[in-house]
Amino acid sequence: MLGTLKLDRFRGFDVYELTNLTRINLLVGKNNCGKTSILEAIHLLVSGSDPLVLARLANRKGVVNDTDAALGQGWEPDISHFFSGHRVAPGAGFRLSSGDGNGRYGQVSVMVEQATLKDRVQSPVFDDDSNQVLPLVLRIAPQIKGRMFDNLPDIPITEDGTLLIPTGVRFRRPWSEILPVRPSVRFVAPDSLDPDHTRTMWDRVLMEGRESEVIEALQILDADLESIHFLTSAGSGGRSGRAGVLLGFRGSGRRAPFGSYGDGMRRLLALSISLIRTANGFLLVDGIDTGLHWTIMEDMWRLVVEAARKSSVQVFATTHSYDCIRGLASLVRSRPEFARDVSIQKIGALDRAVSLDAEQILVAVDQDIEVR
Repeated sequence: MLGTLKLDRFRGFDVYELTNLTRINLLVGKNNCGKTSILEAIHLLVSGSDPLVLARLANRKGVVNDTDAALGQGWEPDISHFFSGHRVAPGAGFRLSSGDGNGRYGQVSVMVEQATLKDRVQSPVFDDDSNQVLPLVLRIAPQIKGRMFDNLPDIPITEDGTLLIPTGVRFRRPWSEILPVRPSVRFVAPDSLDPDHTRTMWDRVLMEGRESEVIEALQILDADLESIHFLTSAGSGGRSGRAGVLLGFRGSGRRAPFGSYGDGMRRLLALSISLIRTANGFLLVDGIDTGLHWTIMEDMWRLVVEAARKSSVQVFATTHSYDCIRGLASLVRSRPEFARDVSIQKIGALDRAVSLDAEQILVAVDQDIEVR
C-alpha cells in the first residue's frame, strides 16, 4: 500500500503531499481543488507511468486533439493538461513519488525534451517521405525499488500536447519488464459501468466463488434480492451498462431487468465487483456516494472496508457529501476494529493534505466541524 504520495508540478499542483495514508482514504475538498487529479496521479504512479495509462486518462475525460488534417492520425489524447500551466515545452515535466514501505512504486518522472535528429529518424509516427518535423518527445523515467529506468523509448509529442504512441510489441516490452506483475488498478467514475468490462469482471467473481458478496452488497438497497444474472446472448449488452443484467427476488418467479433500478443499485454493483476485481491492487472511485441515499452510507462503507480487507485493496475515493463522512464515522463507532483502516484527506490550498484518523473523524462529526 502507499503510505505517502507526493506530486511535483502535476496538473494544478506545484508541490503537494499526502501522508498517513490507510487502506481506505476519503478525499474531500472544494470543487477544482484537485481530488480527481490525485486519483489520476496514483494511477500513473502505480503503473510505472505506462504511456497507455496516460492516454487512457486523457481519453476518459474527452481531452483529445484532432490530428487528422496535419498528421493523418485522427483523434489522439491531449496530455498538455497533466503539466503545470496546461502546456508542453522543453523542460516541462512532473514527478510523482510515494513512500510505500518497500519501494515497489518509488517515483516516476515525466519530462518534455527537444527531439534530436535520432528521435526524428526513428520515430514510427512519420514516413520517410514526410516533411513533418517532430519537435518534442516525452521521456519517462520510473524508479522502482531503488533502480532507475532511464532508457525507455521516447514518445513523440506535438507542440499542442498530442501524444502519438507507437504501436507494436517492441515498444510495449520495456514497460512490461519494469513491472512484470502489475497491480490491478480500476478507476470508477460516476458514470462508469461499461457492459463489456462488467461482464469480464463478473467472470472473475464467478471463478473465485464470490458472487454472494455482490448479492449482499445489492441487498443494502433491497433485502429481498437473492440472485444476479448476466445474459450471454449476442447483443444482450446493448449500449447500456444496465442492459443484459437481470435480478432475482424472493417470492418472485420473474426476474427484473437491472435497468429498472436506480443509480444507487448501479453504484453498489460497480463497487462490489471492482473490489473483487482489483485484488492486491488499487481502487480509485470518483464520487463514491453517487446515487446513494444518506441512510445507507454506513452500510456502503462497511461493504467497502470488509471487501478491501479481504481482497487486499487500497481504496482512494472522493466525495462532496457530509452524509458520506457521517456514514464513515458511524461505521468506525460501531465497528472500532475498522478504525486503523480509514482516514480522511482534506485537499486544500496548503502544500499538503490535512489527514484525519478515525478518532479525529469522530470528533469532527460529533462537534459538527466542517472538514470538506
